[in-house]
Amino acid sequence: MDKDLTIAQMQGKFKLSVIRDVGHIVHEDKPKETAEVIREFITLFKIQPLTTDMKPIVGKLGGVIKKAKKYDEYKNE
Repeated sequence: MDKDLTIAQMQGKFKLSVIRDVGHIVHEDKPKETAEVIREFITLFKIQPLTTDMKPIVGKLGGVIKKAKKYDEYKNE
């Protein structure tokens, strides 16, 4: 391990989890094991759930996008 990761692990800010016999799409190869690792991470680092009163930011400055634009339309702005 490099120095920064070693320090982070010693401070409890980093956790390495290994799921064996998987490819690049871990959540499809072993979904139950992946979900368990994520659940343990959320529990360990005390990540709070999102509240229902949060509002998504949509478009520029929180405005509503009436019609989605194609990529080429954005390039000309």
